Amino acid sequence: METMTVAEISQILRISEHTTRNRLSLGLPMPPSFRVGRRRLFLRSEVARWLAERANLTQPAN
Repeated sequence: METMTVAEISQILRISEHTTRNRLSLGLPMPPSFRVGRRRLFLRSEVARWLAERANLTQPAN
């Protein structure tokens, strides 16, 4: 089980860590995450699945 940090997710999404944390606290669309103590972590497999779903939503239907 490979995890990613807020900093790593921010780089992938090309947004700042501040924006990432704001989106999480506001309940805006973000990959599924969980907390371990004070750290917010993301499963790499879930991030890949979330990104693929988002890519499918933005592709025009033929």
